[in-house]
Amino acid sequence: MNDILFGNNNMAVIKRLSKRYFKKNKVRNIAAILAIFLTAFLFTSITSLAFSMVSSLQLSMQMQKGSKADGDIRYMTEEQYEQLINSDFVEQAGCRRVIGFATNSPGHSIEIDYADAIQQELTFCVPTHGDAPQAANEISTSDLALEALGVEAEIGAQVPVEFELRGQTYHFDMVLSGWWEAANDVSSLMIVSESFVEENPDLFRNTFAEDREMAGTYLSDVVLKNKTDVRGQLQEFARSVGGNTDDMSASNYILCAENDVTVQSIDPLMAVAVVGFVLLFMACGYLLIYNIFDISVMQDVQQYGLLRTIGCSTRQIKRLVNRQAVWLTVIGLPIGLVAGFLVSWVLLPVVTEFLRANYWDTAEVSVSPLIFVIAALFTIVTVFISTRKPAKKAAKVSPLEAIRYTGQENIKKKETKRTHGAKLPRMALANLGRSKRRTVFIVISMLLCIVLLNSAFVITQSMDENKWISRQTKTDYTVYNSVAVNQTAPFMYHEDGLPLAVPELINQQAGVENGRYLYRNTIDDTDVTVDYGIDYTFLGTETNERGQTDAYGDRASVTIVPGDENQWYGNVFGVSDAFWDDITIYDGEKNSDTLKQKMHTGEYVIIGYYMDFLTGEPDFEAFGKQYQMGDLLSFYKNGELVKTCEVLAIANLAANEFETSAGALSAARIGGDAPFVYMTDEMFGQLYDTPTLFSYGFNAADGYEQQIDGFLNDFTSNNSSVSYTSTALMKQQLASVGNIVLLVGGMIGVIMAFAGLINFTNMMITNIITRRHEFATMQSIGMTNRQLRRMMIYEGLYYAGAADIVGIIFAVMIGLTVLKSVLNSPSMWFFTLHFTLVPALIIALVYLLLAAVIPVIVLRFFNKGTVVERLRTSE
Repeated sequence: MNDILFGNNNMAVIKRLSKRYFKKNKVRNIAAILAIFLTAFLFTSITSLAFSMVSSLQLSMQMQKGSKADGDIRYMTEEQYEQLINSDFVEQAGCRRVIGFATNSPGHSIEIDYADAIQQELTFCVPTHGDAPQAANEISTSDLALEALGVEAEIGAQVPVEFELRGQTYHFDMVLSGWWEAANDVSSLMIVSESFVEENPDLFRNTFAEDREMAGTYLSDVVLKNKTDVRGQLQEFARSVGGNTDDMSASNYILCAENDVTVQSIDPLMAVAVVGFVLLFMACGYLLIYNIFDISVMQDVQQYGLLRTIGCSTRQIKRLVNRQAVWLTVIGLPIGLVAGFLVSWVLLPVVTEFLRANYWDTAEVSVSPLIFVIAALFTIVTVFISTRKPAKKAAKVSPLEAIRYTGQENIKKKETKRTHGAKLPRMALANLGRSKRRTVFIVISMLLCIVLLNSAFVITQSMDENKWISRQTKTDYTVYNSVAVNQTAPFMYHEDGLPLAVPELINQQAGVENGRYLYRNTIDDTDVTVDYGIDYTFLGTETNERGQTDAYGDRASVTIVPGDENQWYGNVFGVSDAFWDDITIYDGEKNSDTLKQKMHTGEYVIIGYYMDFLTGEPDFEAFGKQYQMGDLLSFYKNGELVKTCEVLAIANLAANEFETSAGALSAARIGGDAPFVYMTDEMFGQLYDTPTLFSYGFNAADGYEQQIDGFLNDFTSNNSSVSYTSTALMKQQLASVGNIVLLVGGMIGVIMAFAGLINFTNMMITNIITRRHEFATMQSIGMTNRQLRRMMIYEGLYYAGAADIVGIIFAVMIGLTVLKSVLNSPSMWFFTLHFTLVPALIIALVYLLLAAVIPVIVLRFFNKGTVVERLRTSE
């Protein structure tokens, strides 16, 4: 008969039994579906948010750089380009032929190119209005390029195009076939048609070997099949077709470059953090799902024992439990995936608000199928791990164990004592020992919320607004050319300067005070060099991507005059008087009046070092503490000594005293690691023929902040080439960081709180169902309903109390060890640890309240019937 009922091939019986158990355990099903939903929701929301942030950041940086390809290869001949597009390692290869730069677009750089459809798509040059050029007299370009040319952005508009090539000036009257919104404020591409190339063959003669003219050569942005070592693959191809990839002066030179925005290396710390988050989420889901199925198995332990008695094998019992888990997963998983994606879609604008304030202009919600695959995979794995042990437990239970099962874990029976008065708390405490393992799981799942939410609040409370602002700026407002904050093409040339008309207009506004001009040298100022007088041995030289010579050592790199390691282009600044009022002097002359008087003699300079944001001290890492007061620096013009100045002081610089933001790269691109040299703007003007204004800073008089904010907002909205930052914006940025921490940490913490409370509620339900006979027995010998409720309330309070105590202890330990260590790291320089336990105490009180209420509600719904009816019911 057993073979007939439970034969190996008789799956129909197992399927019927699974359905019956599934329908019977309605409360378990709701709890399990909610648990799986929360697990899937957690994985999906965080994964989708991470994907969206990464893709948005990458797209924004690609648009700033002007390419989403893996790399590019330049200066090829036509034959070499044909070999490239036919190569096995290339997935896509665009065709680009540079003509030159427009000479009639002041304030905006326009590069005139031929580009095929692939190249246009890879470089964000596909028209969003109109079409790509087809006729010889058609062009497409960006809206900012048209604005610079004084042309209305309308299809069919006449566009004057002027450029110089090989010493000759060309002018073409073209027709606008299409245009797109500019990806950055600095430069644009103008695309001509293939017909234009065919009708103007003289423009595209390949004379690169003689005059280094790019027109006539072939350039290509490429997407490779294998993303590993992109530059190496391109260089190997270039050498295979007869190119020289090392000597820029060679007639067959081919430049190969990797797009470091698209092809990014994996940060080990980020990988560890991701693994840590995944394990944390899996632990949360495990505590939820395992406990629910474990309790469910214990509820049905007698039925499993009976099934074993009539011949059900251990494998079939596992199948019975696992089939129910699959059905619950099928219900809970899709809901969790969709809900998690929707929540991440809502949260993305909030999370990116801080990054937008730091010039991340593009935010897009990633809908990659990989998000749902990863989230579903981790959820399914978590369900599998969580149900594996309960299924094994159900399969191993023997009929005898099932009959004797009381929900206890091998504890000695104690003599039952009176239940009245002060003994109820002791009885409740003893009941916790029925399942020590399950008690530990309940406590852990509840305390995780306490630890996480308290840690999130500690992090946000530790954000130091004073550090955040004082280490970045000394003025209420700083105005600059928009290019100065570009991460891929920062301030480097004369044309990148802030027009002098801008500070003049600002100074006409009411409430503007303490204005200060900050000038600096550029890559164009190659006629002026500096002998810093530093005793430093360089290891060698190399040519950088701008064609200049970099000398590099073990700690520093500077841009030098070819063949002379003592002549540096350096980082040289000219400043107006207000700059000296609040400059932080680390060593040397500290009296503001004396310092101003000496600086105006033109015989002194101040050496500045950027601040180590973590310690607040100057960062001497590059060249060490080389300078003493009285040391000399010499300035040369066209190789001739012009001025020798004495070091008056060493300054500790805030970010806006040499850059426009903490992440800008102007100094690195112009002078490398060379120390910052400060002089008066008058002396700077005498030294540099074209003084370039880097930024203009000023303060606002009390009560005028709102008026000035309004003016700057309107002005920068109408003049995209000008940007500004202010202390008010910096405060908003810091608040956004805090909101991100609270949102993400709070979401995870609340989900874990739900996990703990679901586990707690489910356990209370199971306790009451499995102990109905026991309760009836106690009530038959004198226990009142009120005493029973009190006993269950005590049990709930013990669970919550244990979670509260252990959670608070862990919150203290993590706060004073892990968080203290993390918040003292260099990347967390704007934090000062302010530890608090207020959130933990509030959550602890909420737990105690719910732990007192939930048992009463559960007891009312699951302990129905008279004492006699419950005594007649077998355990």
